[in-house]
Amino acid sequence: MLSLQLYDKLLELPLFQGLSKENLAVIVSQTKLGFIKLRSGQEIVRAGEPCEALYILMSGMMEVETKSDDYGYTFLEELTAPQTIQIESIFGLKPRYTRTYRAKGVCNFLSLEKNELIKLLDAYLIFRINFLNAVSTYAQRLSRLPWKYHPNTIQGRLIHFFSTHCLSPVGKKVLVVKMIKLAEELNDTRLEVSKGLNELEEQGLVRLYRGKVEILALEKLFY
Repeated sequence: MLSLQLYDKLLELPLFQGLSKENLAVIVSQTKLGFIKLRSGQEIVRAGEPCEALYILMSGMMEVETKSDDYGYTFLEELTAPQTIQIESIFGLKPRYTRTYRAKGVCNFLSLEKNELIKLLDAYLIFRINFLNAVSTYAQRLSRLPWKYHPNTIQGRLIHFFSTHCLSPVGKKVLVVKMIKLAEELNDTRLEVSKGLNELEEQGLVRLYRGKVEILALEKLFY
């Protein structure tokens, strides 16, 4: 019989919400679920690797590293459980991870191989709806990005650049980039970008280092 602790833990995960205790008992007994524990700094997936399984952060915090296509800049951000890693990449034209995920402290992951995922999608309508909701939400968010208002001020453009390159709209973010590269991305001069960043730093919103911008709390940039 499925333990109450595991039952409650699975129900915290968006994909399993709405399933009954009996459904979960059958899933655990008939599905190959992997339970992975990682120490701080260990990678769960790396950008470019084939997406052959679905990984779900059940407890702890992970760091997400996303690089631009030309490797000119890198965004780092922290996500707390529960989180599903790139659910949009398990199927489709290019089923590969586009980001690197590593543990930030001790983390526990649930893994579900693609063939096992397909079985669950076929067997449980609620699971299938949860999966489609997650993928649709991601697609709808991306579809709105080109239509968002583009600010005229350098501060506004910096904030727009930060927010549109992050997975989560809240929390600490780190942008690793050279000033000249950031100026190119914003189609502005290095001097103007530097002024905008310094103004944000004076407001206590970012910290500036050589080749790095630390955004203390992304959500505070919008107030």
